[in-house]
Amino acid sequence: MGPPSPSAPEGGPLVSPSEPDPSGRRLLPARLRLLRALELAFHGGTALAAAAILLFVAALLLVLVEGAAPSFLRFGPGFLSGSAWDGVHNLYGAYPAIVGTLLSSGLALLFAVPVALGVAVFLSEIAPPWLREPLTYVVDLSAAVPSVVYGFWAFFVLVPLMRGTIEPGLAAATGGAFPFSGAPNGLDLLSASLVLAVMILPTIAALSREALRAVPRANREAALSLGATRWEATRVAVLGPARGGIVAGIVLGLGRAMGETIAVAMVIGNIYLTPVSFFSPAQTLASLIVNNFTGVGIGLERSALFEAGLLLLVLTLGVNALARLLLARRSPEGMVRGASSLTRAIRRLRPHHPSVGSPRAALAAAALVGGDPKLPTERWSRHLRGRAPSNLRRRHGMEWIVLGLCLGALAVAVLPLASVLQTAVDRGGSAAVHPSFYVSENPLGCNPGPNRSCSVGGIGPEIEGTLIVLGVGALFAMPVGILAGIYLSEYGRRSRSRFGRSVSFLADVLTGVPTILVGVLVFAIFLQYDHDSASSALSGGVALGLVMLPIVTRATEEALRTVSVAVREAALALGFTRQRTSLRVVLGAARGAVVTGALLGLSRAAGDTAALFVTAGSSSFWFQGLNQPTATLTPFIFSNFGSEYGNLQADAWGAALVLLLLMLLISLVSRIAVRGHRPSAEV
Repeated sequence: MGPPSPSAPEGGPLVSPSEPDPSGRRLLPARLRLLRALELAFHGGTALAAAAILLFVAALLLVLVEGAAPSFLRFGPGFLSGSAWDGVHNLYGAYPAIVGTLLSSGLALLFAVPVALGVAVFLSEIAPPWLREPLTYVVDLSAAVPSVVYGFWAFFVLVPLMRGTIEPGLAAATGGAFPFSGAPNGLDLLSASLVLAVMILPTIAALSREALRAVPRANREAALSLGATRWEATRVAVLGPARGGIVAGIVLGLGRAMGETIAVAMVIGNIYLTPVSFFSPAQTLASLIVNNFTGVGIGLERSALFEAGLLLLVLTLGVNALARLLLARRSPEGMVRGASSLTRAIRRLRPHHPSVGSPRAALAAAALVGGDPKLPTERWSRHLRGRAPSNLRRRHGMEWIVLGLCLGALAVAVLPLASVLQTAVDRGGSAAVHPSFYVSENPLGCNPGPNRSCSVGGIGPEIEGTLIVLGVGALFAMPVGILAGIYLSEYGRRSRSRFGRSVSFLADVLTGVPTILVGVLVFAIFLQYDHDSASSALSGGVALGLVMLPIVTRATEEALRTVSVAVREAALALGFTRQRTSLRVVLGAARGAVVTGALLGLSRAAGDTAALFVTAGSSSFWFQGLNQPTATLTPFIFSNFGSEYGNLQADAWGAALVLLLLMLLISLVSRIAVRGHRPSAEV
């Protein structure tokens, strides 16, 4: 009887580990081979998901370049300097739109930066801890307001105020001289710049606040120990080291101002002339595209719009890439090195006369009174006694002035959000309180009067269409974005590959790309390969999915990187594969932050107007099919904000109120999820 054949224990490998194959190699256990195959498949799948970001960028560039080719061949560099947009004679130039884009963005920065810095300084350095968090949340809420709601508010609140009070006052104060020349209109460059300032202010304030908080506490304590007031410590020891993060926030705000589409299109006047004053109606590159793209067919004018889109993409990508590079340079080590500004300030205060006494005492004295450290020793104490009271009063007075300015900046930052909420409730609350408003179709246009009533309408089709396109977008954006984030955190970081760094950087930059360009991309692709679905629920869903994708990717990557390396090592030591460690352990530990990122992506897509306006089409009826135009909330608001019919305006305000409350609710849930989340892992 021969020896018994090897048998595997229950649940073990089906083949003996020591049995050689014909080539002399040992056969791996079947389960181990399966696990390795799953690991390779998971690694490849996450890499493909990450490659989707690169494909997104490549497709955007390719479609815009291909679409702009006829215009570029026809006009060449003259497109940049041409000032006409004449569809009759096929003459197109982008100079007025370029000037409008740069002027509106520059003015927005001029208005927003001082206010944002005041808010950041107050929340980081002055506000007590019990007040800091709620005020931070209120300021951050302003960023959750959709641009179409800001534009709607500006059209009914800001523009009349500018036309009736502010602009006539500026013209009278300057005698109508440049830059306040011309007839005050309200729908002009100045109003658009103010709306942009309101929209980018929370972004600049948030990044500046985080940059200030990242400065080591030792910087502040060193300045305070020398007798500096709180403002002096902030000015000397904090603002200098935080300069890189503040500049990055300003640059990022500039990129977002350049790419803003809907709010600007609603208040800038939309007259294609080069602005000659702040009161001139104008157009930007983004408003030019959204106002004309859906109304032109295939031809030279559409090609010119593609070229305008390519210019906008280059501008926004360049500015956003610069902001991300500046943020990447702001590391803890860099913050410590940035403390050299404090050292330089101390050296300026240090006395140089050898008879003054100990450097520390002289330094403290100079810091306290701001006196001249070169005075002879016998006159030093008398000099201190004589100057200390007045200098202390002056320094403390300056601190109170700064406190007042910071409180004023905080009020300016919060006032637009309060006004938007009040206006939406006043104008749309009467419609939103009726249950039928959410399940009825839009009414026919009507102006109610004393002896005339209008049929009751609603936004039922818009709510249904919005949910459908969001679902279509989330169906591919969520899994692809999460898998791409897993690759960037678990594989790209480990290997430090150029591919992983490139994907992470591009995903970050794509969050600032104007969504109107995403809509143009999707529309062009569908128009070429599925003409009947170019304006449809499917096209709109794909566009919103692309809007979500970089946000979900970056949020997932950052969430997973917060999980300790020790957690990964513990799981691997227990025999987990990297695939199981990533899915069960790391993703489980960070699931709260990942869900928050997904909610932020949904919030951004739900509040978007430009991409849907180009792709989803126009409809007032219930959902007809994925390949048919569909009604959605934000285009409905944009289409009816200037309607001559009062009931349609009331319905648009009701839709704006519903959308606004939805965005604020998502923001609140995200904040609670982040605060209440405690890392946990399934091991």
